[in-house]
Amino acid sequence: MTRSRDTLLRVRMAATLLALVLTALVEAVVTGVAVVLALSLLWVSLTLTTGVPTIAVLLVVALVAVATLALVVYGERKAPAHTVALLGATPVDADDRPELRRLVRAVAQQADTPVPALYVTPSRTPLSLTTGFRPGSSRLVLSEGLLERLDEAELEAVVAHEVAHVKNRDTAVLTAAALPVGAAGRVFDLLSGPTTGVQHGTASRADLADGLVTVGLLFAAPVALCTFLLWASLSRSREFTADRAATALTGNPAALASALRRIDRAFGDRPSTDLRRTEVAAFAIAEPGRVRSDGSNRLGRLPLAWLFDTHPSIDERIDRLRRRSRTQERGE
Repeated sequence: MTRSRDTLLRVRMAATLLALVLTALVEAVVTGVAVVLALSLLWVSLTLTTGVPTIAVLLVVALVAVATLALVVYGERKAPAHTVALLGATPVDADDRPELRRLVRAVAQQADTPVPALYVTPSRTPLSLTTGFRPGSSRLVLSEGLLERLDEAELEAVVAHEVAHVKNRDTAVLTAAALPVGAAGRVFDLLSGPTTGVQHGTASRADLADGLVTVGLLFAAPVALCTFLLWASLSRSREFTADRAATALTGNPAALASALRRIDRAFGDRPSTDLRRTEVAAFAIAEPGRVRSDGSNRLGRLPLAWLFDTHPSIDERIDRLRRRSRTQERGE
């Protein structure tokens, strides 16, 4: 049963990635068209008044689309460092937190992956995430709130979950899978409030290319919606995969289930504001962005609201972990 479930999960992820590639191409073309139309209005219409051939217009559209996506991709090189700075995280020196560094090193060695650079953020909200496009340059960020709340077994399980993301290159996969949506998300984060563009002294990464992509998505709202839903589905699948890999590393599904429950309760007791940023919430171990101050879910009463979640529900993840624990106990 577990093996068939894993096979189905891999098939779903492959199909979702293919669909995301196709929608990204559509969005790039629409962005090119939108930019060319804007230029043509300023230049009194390229095709009607100046006699520019249609093939030339199509060429301009293609060039604008490729250039815009290239700029977005180029801008992503700053993403890992920006995420760390956004959280106010600082590197753990060689002489600091020896037990935590030993734990991270042991889990990484067991997973046969490079040891990620360790960072700690002063946030009281329980948070863990990894960032970096290659295992060799990955960074593991843990919050003080997480370190205070979890016992040793739970912390090991959370670290194993994050190391699994490193080994599977999930940050790179999820970032590449939704470049247009990510660009629009940065613009939205910048414009959604008077000060959200700057946190911990770090300015927003939103730039001109992100703005152009956002304009293009406005002209292709249905495609943009499909892209986000596909990306969210892929993200949920990667969380299940990381949970499964973590239990394989630690042999203790119950510890990860317990850690997730503690984190979930803490989100209800202490709702986060700085973790609702698109660049952070999607890569955290659990999704804090939809939690209200009373612990309820903002979209909980809306039909199909779960389709917009980047993480599976905590209850579903815990249920799967408990089933895996029972399977281990039976020796299957």
